[in-house]
Amino acid sequence: MAKTVQFHVIQGRLVKDPTLKTTKNGKLLLVFPLAFRSPVKTDDAGSTTSFIDVEMWEKLADYHAARLKKGMEVVLEGHLVQRRWRDAENRPHAVYRFIAQQLAVSDLKRRPEFDHVREAA
Repeated sequence: MAKTVQFHVIQGRLVKDPTLKTTKNGKLLLVFPLAFRSPVKTDDAGSTTSFIDVEMWEKLADYHAARLKKGMEVVLEGHLVQRRWRDAENRPHAVYRFIAQQLAVSDLKRRPEFDHVREAA
């Protein structure tokens, strides 16, 4: 059976500044929570805001680590991954993550200043 990958596009704002980590294998990982608007209500109060943790790996993580800040509006392209595990008491747990493969800053007021622009000025 052929392997299919579903790509998703999501637009939202960074809830806090990203965290750059290095895994045990030496790979760079950038992690941040993203708030985005859902087409359905997400709670009894009528909110339509949802949250998901975003991961960016290696070159993309390195490039965006110093440029992204809390409150920036971004458009991400990537895919969802569900991670499942069992704890010490054998209870199942699961979490969804959005693995970003492309990012564009859509908030022109908070757009980062890129190195080549700064040098030319």
